[in-house]
Amino acid sequence: MTRTAWHPAFVQAITQELEDYLDVLTFESEHQLTTEPLKIDVLIIKKKKGVVIKKNIAQIFQQFNVVEYKSPNDRATIEAYHKTQCYSRLYAALNKKDIADMSVTVVATRHPRKLLSFLNSRYAIAHVQPGIYIVDGDTSPTQVVVSEELSEADNLWLNSLRNDLTVAQFDRVDQSNEQKLPMDAYFQAIGDANVKVLEELYMQRKKGVILTEKLDAYFSEKYGPRYFAEGEVRGEARGGQKTVLAVLRARFKKIPKDTERTILSLTDPIALESWAVQAATCQSIEEFSQAIK
Repeated sequence: MTRTAWHPAFVQAITQELEDYLDVLTFESEHQLTTEPLKIDVLIIKKKKGVVIKKNIAQIFQQFNVVEYKSPNDRATIEAYHKTQCYSRLYAALNKKDIADMSVTVVATRHPRKLLSFLNSRYAIAHVQPGIYIVDGDTSPTQVVVSEELSEADNLWLNSLRNDLTVAQFDRVDQSNEQKLPMDAYFQAIGDANVKVLEELYMQRKKGVILTEKLDAYFSEKYGPRYFAEGEVRGEARGGQKTVLAVLRARFKKIPKDTERTILSLTDPIALESWAVQAATCQSIEEFSQAIK
């Protein structure tokens, strides 16, 4: 037996039913919604039913929890909210789950003024804690979490996942990183997004500041070649400076302060070699000082 092709028949039937409106209607059969597969940002599933999660950002959690994340470069829009609600319903339908066992969380880095205004016009919005807005009235328990508004004391990792960290904030994240969970992607992201802050920590490292293992690994990958190359140049320059000063002291005993400062300010190894030759062949310290000017 062949399978009856009901779908194309339906398209023709409904087109025929609406033939009087063909000038104002367009019919698209099997319209593709997306060019890429639909993906939930994070799906969090409770391993056991009835487990109560007391963490502030997860108090609405049910058995299956759909989470949509908007980075500092993106916005939590009304469209993004609708899409996330659809993901929840689609997951429930495809996996034969009760919609009552679903929850929806939209995490926005920045305050989504338009979204919250829209939701407030249709549902009851409760601002229960800093950065946590509960939406009462949609199909599933829903919340909007604004990560930059979360308490740093309670939600350090989400609060710090941004591109406007200060050196002190970055340092707190680094010093608090005693977790056993993988955090390489996290430090990669906040390092790339806060380059000036990382460069300040780079300067502190050159002054002997000890970084934690996670940040040190990121630092070595990002700045290691440059750091060690600069260290080699500085070491070679320091050796050249010492050679010039040693030759001058052996020959003339006393070196004028301004001449010594000039020698110590030069870091070009090739130029220092030339000055070492000059120091060994000049007739007086005055001649040397005049030559290097």
